[in-house]
Amino acid sequence: MRKHPIFGKCRLCHQHKRLVDSHIIPDFQFKPLKKKDGFFYRVSTDPKKKVIKQQKGITEHLLCATCDNERLQKNETHLSRVVFGIHSLDLSRVGRIVPVPGYDYKKVKNALLSILWRMSISSRPDFRDIDLGEKHEEAIRLALLNDTVFAEEQYPILLTAPLLQGQFYKDLIVGPDYARFGSNRVYRCLISGLVFTFIVGSAPLDGKAKPFILRQKTWPLVVAKVEEIPFLYDTFFKLSRAKGI
Repeated sequence: MRKHPIFGKCRLCHQHKRLVDSHIIPDFQFKPLKKKDGFFYRVSTDPKKKVIKQQKGITEHLLCATCDNERLQKNETHLSRVVFGIHSLDLSRVGRIVPVPGYDYKKVKNALLSILWRMSISSRPDFRDIDLGEKHEEAIRLALLNDTVFAEEQYPILLTAPLLQGQFYKDLIVGPDYARFGSNRVYRCLISGLVFTFIVGSAPLDGKAKPFILRQKTWPLVVAKVEEIPFLYDTFFKLSRAKGI
């Protein structure tokens, strides 16, 4: 049965257009999860919820085709190259700090902030903990729409590669987590095996975080044991208990 087109206000350009079924998390980041049959499996820390077999990621009609396929896609394409470049590294055999190679600061930062922004404006329950508020949603929207770039310490982003029993697993995604550090909010999510940490707020950046944020010329990838990342360790513990692992 052919689906009827959905029209509405594009959340990025604010024009009334036909809306596409946009991926909240870019589709390329689900590829490492998919088995040979093209599916991946969604599991929950709630033992009452069944394992769900899925073919596509989380989507919603938020954007018009121009914004989704052109404005955001060019940044996502570059981000995919960066992520798969990290996947090619043997992270179980490197040191604690690895410089991320070959990235374009503006494209990577805007691609990652577009994911955070889509999580915030989405009505999907998967992202209920992400609420940037009107001020930050609008600031990010305008930057994405006009293809401008934020300063390094505006919405800083950190990157961590967690090792589970000494191994890096690129085929893992864990829903976003929220915490407060002083006057700033911190959102963390595990995508393609990598933990992306977003700091949102107007308070000065914590001095301990400054050396590790995404910058124009350097972006240190911190390699850490899962046990050193409390929110992730807690999630894995609940998951193993729920599924009897």
